[in-house]
Amino acid sequence: MTNQIKLLFNRLVKFGHTRPGKGIIRFVKYLFQGGIVIILIYQIMVIGWREIISELPAVPLFYVLFLLIYFALPVTEYVTYSIRWPLKFWQSQEIFLKKRVYNKVVLGYSGEVQLFFWLQNRLSIDKKEAYEVVRDNNILSTLASTTVALLLFAGFAGTGRLSIYDWIDYDSVIFIPVALLVTAIGGYIFHRYRHHLFTMDRWHALTIFALHSARMGMLVVLQIAQWYVVLPWVSIDIWFTMIVIQIILSRIPFLPNKDLVFIGTSLEFARHVDISSAGLAGLLLVNQVLDKVMNIVVFTFLSFRERRYDTGQDTINSKGANKD
Repeated sequence: MTNQIKLLFNRLVKFGHTRPGKGIIRFVKYLFQGGIVIILIYQIMVIGWREIISELPAVPLFYVLFLLIYFALPVTEYVTYSIRWPLKFWQSQEIFLKKRVYNKVVLGYSGEVQLFFWLQNRLSIDKKEAYEVVRDNNILSTLASTTVALLLFAGFAGTGRLSIYDWIDYDSVIFIPVALLVTAIGGYIFHRYRHHLFTMDRWHALTIFALHSARMGMLVVLQIAQWYVVLPWVSIDIWFTMIVIQIILSRIPFLPNKDLVFIGTSLEFARHVDISSAGLAGLLLVNQVLDKVMNIVVFTFLSFRERRYDTGQDTINSKGANKD
């Protein structure tokens, strides 16, 4: 059975290198990309254009901060992956931005799959090397975001200012040793089996971890600032609590509609603290819609650019074949 699967796979790979095979692959790719755009438009229509327009914040700084938050990850990934390979900034932003859209719209880590194939097709990087670097970068990004979330959680728990305790009605002292214990166990498991899960050398790993940690710290500041400029009367403690919730939800693998889950959790949280549920719902809703609109614009633009690149490559290959 295994040999039959391998044989079928090899036949498909060979077919994919033929002209009809390339045409079918390109058609499926464009069909899939078009489907993503349709899903994004549908999601915005479900929310309702009138509701969106009526809730738009009037503070210009809100939109400036949104753009900084949106592009923070793709720019950081350019820096982290450039440690291993000499990437061109604008070329790399095409895949890193599309990777962000895939992870948001399709499924968690589907963007990493797209990046894996892009590294092979565009940069001719060995399959094993591409897989290991993408995997290691993703592990370090997860560790960085989890570390920042735990530090925020522990810091506010230690001062007794983390508002989530009013919501879940537990003694804050319990959570500090539990968080430390979970961190210690996770650190031991990672250290014990790091050679099986991780191939990057220590210096590069520490550098990438520091970059992602700095990005997460910057995102915390930018996100709280964006919320604060719209609702300045809300306590900073509440915003920090919501940041912790957001980071924790974002790190749950294969959780669909993470943004909607975060909005629902935040509205439930707002019922137990001093914040208007309607005002918070409008703020989070506008942020989600802006993200989807940006995803449509960015993904559509990059898909057209990729189509032009594919067409150009086919022309070059055809000329080369004719010369031969």
